[in-house]
Amino acid sequence: MKAAREAPPLEIEKMKHDCTLTNAAPPMFSEFLDWAKEADESRDTVYEIEKVATRLDLTKEELDLIPAELGYFEKVIAVSPYGAVSRSKNLEQARNRGNSRVRSALQRFLGARGHVTSNADIQTSYDKAIAFIEENEGFVDRSALFSTSTHKPFLLVRARARLALPHLDQEEFDRLWHDATPDGRKTLRKFAQRITALRRGHNSWPELADLLPPEDFIVPAASDRARRIVWQSLPASFRADAEDVFRQTLRQPADLKAWAKEQIKLGRTAVEVDKEIAERVGKKDRPPKNIDSATAGYRQATTWLLRESYSPEAGFAGLAALRDLFTTDALEAACDAQIARSASTVSLKDADESSTLWSRITNLTTVARHGLRDPEILARIGLVRLFYADYILSPDEMTADAEAICDRLRKSPQLAAAFVHAPARLAAISHRELEAASSTFAMERGLRLSACAAAYAVQVSRALRPANLFMTRRKATPGCPRNLTWIVDGEHAEIRFSGGEVKNGQSVIVNVHGEDAQVLWQWDQVDRPKLIKLRGIEPSPYLFPGTASPRLRKSGLNLPTGCMSVASIMELWDLGDRQLGLGLTPHQCRHALATLMLAVRPGDFANVASVLANTEQVARRHYGKDSGEAAAVAVRESLLAQHPDVFARMQRRT
Repeated sequence: MKAAREAPPLEIEKMKHDCTLTNAAPPMFSEFLDWAKEADESRDTVYEIEKVATRLDLTKEELDLIPAELGYFEKVIAVSPYGAVSRSKNLEQARNRGNSRVRSALQRFLGARGHVTSNADIQTSYDKAIAFIEENEGFVDRSALFSTSTHKPFLLVRARARLALPHLDQEEFDRLWHDATPDGRKTLRKFAQRITALRRGHNSWPELADLLPPEDFIVPAASDRARRIVWQSLPASFRADAEDVFRQTLRQPADLKAWAKEQIKLGRTAVEVDKEIAERVGKKDRPPKNIDSATAGYRQATTWLLRESYSPEAGFAGLAALRDLFTTDALEAACDAQIARSASTVSLKDADESSTLWSRITNLTTVARHGLRDPEILARIGLVRLFYADYILSPDEMTADAEAICDRLRKSPQLAAAFVHAPARLAAISHRELEAASSTFAMERGLRLSACAAAYAVQVSRALRPANLFMTRRKATPGCPRNLTWIVDGEHAEIRFSGGEVKNGQSVIVNVHGEDAQVLWQWDQVDRPKLIKLRGIEPSPYLFPGTASPRLRKSGLNLPTGCMSVASIMELWDLGDRQLGLGLTPHQCRHALATLMLAVRPGDFANVASVLANTEQVARRHYGKDSGEAAAVAVRESLLAQHPDVFARMQRRT
């Protein structure tokens, strides 16, 4: 693992991919580019291959770090942001077209090198089934054989399979699953369901019988995720013991007062009671404000620790007390397994770029110190923390994300302009798609784009943490106030969060004005009700409605159901990002806004801290490391040269 940490970031990804797919090193993109030029591939195809370096924030000379392998292409390159290499008005279409050219050329290149890949005969076997299904799609209640879009999952398999459809087997399906992105896996799951349904209905449509695989497919368990252990599946006696320790860990001041009074009545001296209270509290400055959230963290750390010590086959025999879990061997095994999972796939962060180990070890330390109050267990955790110090990094130490975004904006100032103008751009795309919509699917897509435009309208005004952005409530419910208030309809919205709803306890107020307010109003008053009706969702108090329950409920707030799930949020955001080509997550919008603010006022970290509801120390750590101010100045100069109106908009926001 030490060698991996010293390698360049993309080389790490390559090594991770090599160790999971094949022992033979694949050809590299530099060889692929040379072949494309020598083989007289079209000029557009060569251009798209050359763009791959920029999409991955590399130079053309660094193409030899990128493996020319289809699985790597699908997982890393195909999903990379496209805005840095294109200014097309339809970035999603441009990216799909570019990916298709590179994918097809890569298949030809691998075929020329003797690698097994798709060919025309294989694709023809899918074409027959796809054509029959597509011709008979429509409304089933109007005599159509298949519902709309039944054929679509077959398109992905046709593009990537190495076997003809009648010969497709579980081994090939597993390979496709392993190489697929999260979105691709959703499509493959639908494909497996379609195959099962079509094979069961062979008497109804005999034309398909000979075109289908001979067996149903089993969707593999995700190999890059840990085996889930449901808390309720643990022995009742163990859970009772653990919950009692957690209660001791989270003992609130009122509990300590009651306990102290009880001890005094039992005849203990005040000195003894005071000393024990001091030992129980330790160096804890303040108790956690959200008991439910803290308890969930302790449970996650506990199941993480026992996952490698108890196999699913053996069950949890012998698991009696929480204290028994805290052995040095168990702690090391859990850390090793976490690092191995990170190294095994490109879909997870590297262990030394993730805060997972820090989170787990911190929770276990808290339980040991304040719940178990055992010096020996604390010492064991301390030693393991020392052994894995390179991987146990707190979120405050991880500034690579912020630095990468600052660098991207400096190199591609058009991305900064795209971020500032994102609400208006997405709203315009949404309007066009809704006007042209001729199906329920197209209508829903247009409405979801309007939702994403509204989310960006808030983020470019004052970038919120995602947990706050997507928990914004437009209506009060019993025990839970609203956040959104329209000061002036369509012109000025105020979104207010009390300290209890914000991660660091600071209250936050967001004011949305002008064009951004119009975008938010269009979603709130016009498009949101349409989406609720279209999807048949129950009335919801949330600005972004759904059918899920909040994952971690806030203390003192009776948060209602009806919010979007995390998966739905990421799908919604990805839909918008495909139009913008920014490659930003909702949280990374905070980094982008901070970078732009420092471009307007270099060195003004206090202003950045106030807008992001952080401390100035945190702002300096994330955005002032090394030449942060110089980078901000460079961003400003580049932006002024290409987009002189951007800073007028930014000045109005700050």
